[in-house]
Amino acid sequence: MIEARCPKCGKKAQVDDEMANVRCNFCNYSATYDEYIELMKEKALMMADDFQMSWDKNPF
Repeated sequence: MIEARCPKCGKKAQVDDEMANVRCNFCNYSATYDEYIELMKEKALMMADDFQMSWDKNPF
């Protein structure tokens, strides 16, 4: 099994061998792999936007 970061609690989640589902045993998060990837893309974009906004406020 492959490990991934859980988008809900941040702990280790498991990706099944078929790369079809992601499940976290800590918080019971469960999603298809495609749903997981889309959610993680959104989180990455939000992090980038937050970083850019903080950089714009204090460039030095």
